[in-house]
Amino acid sequence: MESMTPGMFLNFMNGRVGTKVVLFNEAGLYKGTYPSRVEDVKGDLIGLSHPLLRGALLPVLRNVELKLKVETEGALYQTVVSVARGGPHDGVPVLWVSPVSNAERVQRRYFVRVPCLLKTSFFRLEGEGIKAETEEWTHAVSRDISLGGVGVLMPLPLSERFSEQDRVLVRLPLQEGTWFLTGKVVRKLRKEDAWEVGFAFEAMPGSVEKPLGAFIRQQELAGRQ
Repeated sequence: MESMTPGMFLNFMNGRVGTKVVLFNEAGLYKGTYPSRVEDVKGDLIGLSHPLLRGALLPVLRNVELKLKVETEGALYQTVVSVARGGPHDGVPVLWVSPVSNAERVQRRYFVRVPCLLKTSFFRLEGEGIKAETEEWTHAVSRDISLGGVGVLMPLPLSERFSEQDRVLVRLPLQEGTWFLTGKVVRKLRKEDAWEVGFAFEAMPGSVEKPLGAFIRQQELAGRQ
């Protein structure tokens, strides 16, 4: 099914408690990408585990619209939801949202990560202890990339510059030119004597999606040889 109305999407999600989803806040102070999961479906509302920001509940106002992506039964769907309310549900903080647009099936390539070696650079825009006059570009070689984000391996001294949810400017040198995207730190994992740091892109303009998509396809083909 390529498209579902809000009502069809609610029926589709009913009974799929535990399904992982990703919420995208594309405007405001808390712009970023937030993982969540379906806790319940009641009437015209979907209950999601309340997204977190540095260990605390993400502040979300009523009627704010968020983009929601969900993978279920081998298919990826994207829709827009409006925040209805928040509150505890069976002891779990839940954010209740209502679909306000058709759910469209999206290309899996958006989520597929491919191994690559790109000399990426990152500049902190927002985060704890940030001082504009002392910030500088941090350079790192990427490990993998998708249209949704990029992962890099950093030695400890460099990784200490970044915390989860820090907002950054990402510089990607591709064959067609150098591109800049805004993003956020979404994960930090210790890997022996280094740290794996994951950055999620906040948005993907068409001008960047085309060359980056071509690069991803090129890496996929190279990996099959």
